[in-house]
Amino acid sequence: MSGLFGVLDVANRGLTVTQQGIRVTGHNIANVNTPGYSRQRQVLAASAPIANASGHQGTGVEQLTIERITDRFVETQLLKQNASAASSEAQAQALALVEEVLNEQDGRGIGAALSDLYEAFSDLASGATPGAPAEREAVRASARSLMQVVHGTDERLRDLQSSTNREIEDQVREINAITERIAKLNAGITQLEIQAPANDLRDQRDGLLRELASRIDVDSFEDAKGSLVVFLPSGASLVNGVTSHPLTTSLDVTNPFDSSFARIVYPESGSNLDITDDIGAGSLGGLLRVRDTLIPSAIRSLDTLAYNLAEGVNAVHAAGTGLDGTVGDFFAAPAAVEDAARGLALEAAILASSDAIAAGLTSAPGDNRNAIALADLRDGAAPLFIPGDPPGPATGPTRTLLEHAAAVVADVGQQARTFAQASSQQARVLQDLESRRDAISGVSIDEEMAGLIQLEAAFQANARVLSTVDRLLDDLLSIL
Repeated sequence: MSGLFGVLDVANRGLTVTQQGIRVTGHNIANVNTPGYSRQRQVLAASAPIANASGHQGTGVEQLTIERITDRFVETQLLKQNASAASSEAQAQALALVEEVLNEQDGRGIGAALSDLYEAFSDLASGATPGAPAEREAVRASARSLMQVVHGTDERLRDLQSSTNREIEDQVREINAITERIAKLNAGITQLEIQAPANDLRDQRDGLLRELASRIDVDSFEDAKGSLVVFLPSGASLVNGVTSHPLTTSLDVTNPFDSSFARIVYPESGSNLDITDDIGAGSLGGLLRVRDTLIPSAIRSLDTLAYNLAEGVNAVHAAGTGLDGTVGDFFAAPAAVEDAARGLALEAAILASSDAIAAGLTSAPGDNRNAIALADLRDGAAPLFIPGDPPGPATGPTRTLLEHAAAVVADVGQQARTFAQASSQQARVLQDLESRRDAISGVSIDEEMAGLIQLEAAFQANARVLSTVDRLLDDLLSIL
């Protein structure tokens, strides 16, 4: 088309493209505070020229597409950092709770209760009348108090472990819900992008992918149709096109702490693939490490203390004789290091009568020789039996039980501080990456307003062209 009508067509194209640009800018401004929104931009090109006797004449402008402004590298780093940060945070929070359970400063802890028992043995040996009923009752009361502290600590640690298991099961359900929504968005995107880019749906999908990565470590790529394929580092696919593959859980019947604990299972070709040990990051990975490694370590350290306490006291106590002539153990002999804390109990004879406490090597009143040996256990360092040792020799570190109790608290405190620092550092890295993403993909009101002024000027200029052509056409028609 040439002549005035050709100019009219060019101006009309310009008006149309400018209107579309104003709409894109308005959409950006409207979503300035929308989480995860990526600003959009017109992609323009000169429309195809037409040939005439004087050469090729331009026909104006056309909008090729509307693109999202994103940086794939930053998005990928955000996914990885989300997974790492969530894992560290889950472990830091759990260790803070474990540290609170073992805290010796805010209440009567294991170290204080153990020290009281040794003090009671010392009083039994050095009282005005060694082995008197009052001192015997004090020993039994101190032993009961220590057992209560050990039992309570063990119970609270196991409660933490059970609550962590419930969180793991909740995380699996949330992961399945997210993957299902991603699959539905894949379907919507592939359907809409037959006509034009589905930018807003892609933003929603990217947001869900980041949320998924905070729960479990995943990789992803887009297939030829634009669908997102999401899979675990092991290769197991969570989302493939419009299909999601939900994770399931199964009972861990061999778990030494609780056979009802959940294992993570990936259904594959009619079989169930256990992927629990392959999950290393995300909040799910962090919770699995808390449940299966960190809390069990604290429980077994407590078991180590209880077992060696019972074995050490019993070895000395059995060498003496009670006031009533009884010879035997002070604590009920534990079967193994494992679960010794929850099973720590007084021997039946001691439970029945404090006269069964072997303060002397004989049953003679005033014999305090065995009580002295019991009191000396406070400072007696020896190799500790650790899980798996009995019936073999002790392979643990050589230390007193008071030193072991202090070491358990110190180790948990150090781990808690380490994970808290790691979580804080990764949170800063994540914040930096989010700032970089905002700088690239976020909406700047100043930038959009500047663009809006340019679009307004372009619209007015194209409208002036239309107005000019309209007057020229009126003049032409009046002449004709």
